[in-house]
Amino acid sequence: LIGAVLAEQTDEWAEGRRCLGLEVLSRCRLALTTDTSSQTEVNTDPLMQLPA
Repeated sequence: LIGAVLAEQTDEWAEGRRCLGLEVLSRCRLALTTDTSSQTEVNTDPLMQLPA
């Protein structure tokens, strides 16, 4: 029973972390695409191109 409760909490924690990560990434992308006041440099670093 304790193992099942811990597994459920771990799943909820991982899901929350994933959603937070996607939210932060979407806000960063929005900031980059809507910022027209300055020239932005495109980063082609493969580590920055993480799949969703």
